[in-house]
Amino acid sequence: MREFTVYAPAKLNLFLDVIDRRPDGYHTIKTIFEKIDLRDEIVIKERPAADGLDVSVEPAVCPGGKDNIVHKALGALLSEVNADIGLEVIIRKKIPVSAGLGGGSSDAAAVLRAVNDRFALGVSRERLFAIASLTGKDVPFFLLDSAFAAGYGAGEDLKAIETDLVFSHIIIKPDAPKSTRDMYSKIDDYSSDFGKGDIEKAIAAVRSGDKILLQEAYYNIFEEALGRNSGPVSAAKKILRDSGAGPGFLSGSGPSVFCVFKDRGDAMEIAKGLPGKQGMEVFVVSSCKI
Repeated sequence: MREFTVYAPAKLNLFLDVIDRRPDGYHTIKTIFEKIDLRDEIVIKERPAADGLDVSVEPAVCPGGKDNIVHKALGALLSEVNADIGLEVIIRKKIPVSAGLGGGSSDAAAVLRAVNDRFALGVSRERLFAIASLTGKDVPFFLLDSAFAAGYGAGEDLKAIETDLVFSHIIIKPDAPKSTRDMYSKIDDYSSDFGKGDIEKAIAAVRSGDKILLQEAYYNIFEEALGRNSGPVSAAKKILRDSGAGPGFLSGSGPSVFCVFKDRGDAMEIAKGLPGKQGMEVFVVSSCKI
């Protein structure tokens, strides 16, 4: 019986705007994804086919079993080729949940790719991306062989951003989890503000590695959607600003806040001096090298 380990990177959104609400309930967006080297570890074990699929999470910070997105992704993949395989999947979480960092989507993508490759299922790249899109709209990005990409549609229409650049970041994750679904329902109240950001300026900043231009081009409509409920996010931004790290930005629907560095050493030095706060998690990360 085979057993192997794969890793699933988190992501940051360097830009995120909503264009409109679609009839299918999703929203048309424009975003820039960045894979970072904060990763979940996933152990995949083959077992007798009669035992089926089992997905567990360590520690149990989110549901396992059929309620986990990885179970949904695997079920769709195996059904695609009528594969009769039993699998046990153990997800060792390092990426905070409900944090705007894409951990669940990345877990699903990592398992889809690994099982398709290791068990020689023969599912084409096109079909694998289709399965990923049906699993979750951020999942296809994590299948892409690029550290940076612009996302359109509901996030699944991807264009890789070719660059050799590596950014580093301090991330602060406040103890204030946000439901992505709830946050998207909130932004419908801001429909008159849809489409305000300039993604082309942000893409140019990523391609050039211009930290200042990226800070100027950053936009995230969820910053407005948080409104009066932005206390923990505002507190995290203040910590970054007061430490000399510079401006803090929201990733995804939050509540994680990040700042941008060109040098990881600078980020680590500042992170050492950040004040401890109960429930607040701090990470120093860099762009994944693909």
